[in-house]
Amino acid sequence: MSRIADASPYPERAYMDDLKRLYRQALAARIDALEAAKAAFQAGETDAGSSLRRLAHTLKGSGGTYGFPQITKAAAALATADPGQVIELVDALLEILRDVAGGGGDERKFGLLIIEDDPIAVRIMQARLSTANREIYTAETAARAEELLREQEIDLVLLDLILPDTDGRNFLMRLRERPALAGLPVIITSVKGSAATKTECFALGADEYFEKPIDMDVLAAAVASKLQRSGELARESRTDPLTELPNRAALVEAFERAQSSAMRSGESLCLSILDLDHFKQVNDSHGHAVGDQVLRRLGAVLTSALRGADLVTRWGGEEFVVLFPKAGVTGSAGALRKALKAFGSEQFSGGNGETFSVTFSAGVVEVAPDSGLKEAVEEADSLLYLAKEAGRNRVLTPDSDAKPQPKQILLAEDDDLIASVIKHRLGREGFEVHHYPDGVRALLAAPDLQVSLCILDIKMPGIDGFELLGKLRRMPAYQKIPIVMLTALGGEKDIERGFALGADDYIMKPFSPLELLARIRRLIKS
Repeated sequence: MSRIADASPYPERAYMDDLKRLYRQALAARIDALEAAKAAFQAGETDAGSSLRRLAHTLKGSGGTYGFPQITKAAAALATADPGQVIELVDALLEILRDVAGGGGDERKFGLLIIEDDPIAVRIMQARLSTANREIYTAETAARAEELLREQEIDLVLLDLILPDTDGRNFLMRLRERPALAGLPVIITSVKGSAATKTECFALGADEYFEKPIDMDVLAAAVASKLQRSGELARESRTDPLTELPNRAALVEAFERAQSSAMRSGESLCLSILDLDHFKQVNDSHGHAVGDQVLRRLGAVLTSALRGADLVTRWGGEEFVVLFPKAGVTGSAGALRKALKAFGSEQFSGGNGETFSVTFSAGVVEVAPDSGLKEAVEEADSLLYLAKEAGRNRVLTPDSDAKPQPKQILLAEDDDLIASVIKHRLGREGFEVHHYPDGVRALLAAPDLQVSLCILDIKMPGIDGFELLGKLRRMPAYQKIPIVMLTALGGEKDIERGFALGADDYIMKPFSPLELLARIRRLIKS
């Protein structure tokens, strides 16, 4: 009996795991606040009881939401407690909160970077800010801080303004000029307390400013709050909303860290780009809702089939990029082939009740030490294109023995100069171009050709591009062939008419041959 694939539960579990991690992080501030309110209550302060009830009420609502019903139960008891029971119930709630905050197993810890040259201040902050789900890094200089920002995943920076090698304001300014770090929370700690200094720091992008000597309880609460909010925002900005996988922005950051680690350790780093086969036909035949289901399922299968250390990301559209740290090309390709076999066995349900399966093609390369993400993706993408050319449903590496058959293209264009430019550029890329100077001859030749794509000029003698497009689409062999309209007409009605007749893309004259080539490759690869 065939199994009908549905939206995988994995993304939802991953999403909930992230929320739980963020909630655990936020508990540090709640624990501090409860302990302070408890001490105030024992000292007889009049507002302490109200503070405890407010904190309990907040925890009562959030505990169950984030998957911790024991917090909700204990907080509810405290919120309605008689004065004589308060201390006992506060202690019970604190014990539960500490247990939850210290859980999480091997979840990624939040990274805190303390940039401070005073060793005593560093030790005090380390002691006060340490929790089970935090990793604290320290740097005495801006230069060392730069190294740690490249090597580690930092979620918040505590920055002293007086450093041996620079003014902290200069470091903050450089930090905010880097797109990947522009949103990183920065808390200033300094003996400089003038209004002008504080104003300048906030103008440069500081999130908080603490004047020394620092109230460590208040600083701890600020750190916990900033980490929770920045964690939620970072997750949203780095997560693909459809698949719940990391997106391209997350990949950029992860690639830099992985490459830096690979260079230090001397171990290999591999990258793969993969693309669903005939995905346009899935959307056309079954609708975009089913197409979205296929994308979500592919993300889930890849995540399940590969190692926990491998990073699966959605690159865009039907393309995914995977990072394989500490793995060679052979092992990475082998893991992807297992994932391909697993995904190919999935059965999806179309709108009319029929079931179908989908495959993908991929290219895998080892990342050179001096190669950037763009270069690595382009190198892998060339192998992906080769995999499509060789028949799809395969994973290729630089050592693969695959030779593509030349793709044939039907070109209907009455301008000899434009036609020669297209034939020359596409010929250099291995395409075989069949050129016809008018629509009539192109239509007559079409039945005897086995083309992968058509390029039709709109203004031609005899039969224009629109009429030729309509006639080609009525031929069985051309119903699913990508067709590109080439025209100097830019009117909205003309474009709508072309798409209504079945065009896949429009390119306006004058055009860039490189742009034409990129669009052709995209259409043929789909």
